[in-house]
Amino acid sequence: MTEQLTGMDAAFLALESPQMPMHVVGVLLLDPAGGEGFSVDRLRQVVDQRLHLMPPFCRRLVDGPLALDKPYWHYESAIELDDHVFAAQVPAPGDLHALGDLVGAIATERLDRSRPLWELHIAGGLADGRVALIAKVHHSTLYGAAGAEFIAELLDLSPEVTEPAERADVGPAPAPPGPAEMAGRSVVAQLRRPWSIARLVVTGGRNAWGTVRSVGGVVNRHGRSALPALAPRTLISGTPTDRRIAAFAAMSLDDAKAVKDAAGVKLNDVVLAVVAMAVRRYLEARDAVPERAVVAGVPVNAGEGESSGTNTLATMLVPLPMEVLDPKSLLTAVHRATVGAKEFTSALGPTAIAELAEITPPAALSVVNWLTRSLGLTAMQPTLTNFIVSNVVGPPIPLYLAGALVDAVFPLGPLLPGAGMNITVLSNLDRLDVGVMACPDLVDDVWELTESMPQCLAELAEAAV
Repeated sequence: MTEQLTGMDAAFLALESPQMPMHVVGVLLLDPAGGEGFSVDRLRQVVDQRLHLMPPFCRRLVDGPLALDKPYWHYESAIELDDHVFAAQVPAPGDLHALGDLVGAIATERLDRSRPLWELHIAGGLADGRVALIAKVHHSTLYGAAGAEFIAELLDLSPEVTEPAERADVGPAPAPPGPAEMAGRSVVAQLRRPWSIARLVVTGGRNAWGTVRSVGGVVNRHGRSALPALAPRTLISGTPTDRRIAAFAAMSLDDAKAVKDAAGVKLNDVVLAVVAMAVRRYLEARDAVPERAVVAGVPVNAGEGESSGTNTLATMLVPLPMEVLDPKSLLTAVHRATVGAKEFTSALGPTAIAELAEITPPAALSVVNWLTRSLGLTAMQPTLTNFIVSNVVGPPIPLYLAGALVDAVFPLGPLLPGAGMNITVLSNLDRLDVGVMACPDLVDDVWELTESMPQCLAELAEAAV
């Protein structure tokens, strides 16, 4: 079976480079003492037995000639586990800092496109006896809430491993489309492209007045501050190199909810306020606080994607104040900024970029990306965002994997042009697990920034509650 990628998923592949690997990473800390019967062999067995329940892990790319059309997924019935599951070792002293170095090294390497685009690294060597499962999956394959549903197929509600449904005997998978068939599909796509462009232009023209009116309404309600502003140049923004490092933290979910309720804002506003405080302290320690607000790119779910395991994503540009504010004023400012950014994104249409990606050949994106890097134009481009901040709903109950308690879940997203850091926060039982992926050539001490977040939340809680 073959399935064509969406325009956005094809763009994630086309825009990938050694300096910009486009995969997401998840780190699960497994506590064998919190369960029973865990072993690495048992973990491999669970993955092997449940792989058929995760279709995105059973498909590989089939490219058309000259990348003139979006590639296809071809689903396979047999996956060689040794091509995807690897053993690793956390270097001494076996703490979270050492784990962050290992995760950064794994994140630096791009995935092999001749195989399904995922890897699992089982890392021992942590001083506290826990085991780290490092999952690396390409952004075109799995992301968002839909992706989390497939990952959940590996997990159990108790230490006893649940036997999965028997795998249906479907026989050998059909052969992928050959060169002649792919060439024919590309020709058809080129013939349809002018019609697709014309239809998008006509639709855009019809909706233009409504869009202008909607944007005007947003400005009337929130002032010009609702319009996206260019992000300032800072120490943590710029052109990422090919180096990566990861850092982790945990914050109290109860404290975050208490702040939310006391201030009358959203939980995402509390997370953004914590990030604003931590970033300001990091920049202040380096005498590099910008004169205007930094801009956080905040992904929002715009609906289920056409491919299994994906969602349609849009990105809000939220200004975060860098001036010294009392906690109440900071939360109020962040809340107003998120409301304005959300309404502005909705007025423009959250799927506008996705629709444009549908008619853009991957080859065109690859050429533009290559020319931009080769001619050194990246530094000349205006910066839209200084970093990415995502807030993800996680499990409210204890979960187990292969008999071990899932003690922590740290999600890590890719870096984007101009942004040297990606911060992802996931609710997990009574905690907010924080995963930060950064380029160490832009963020010289990501642990200093990450480890200040719990203290920032505690200060917000003390002042607000």
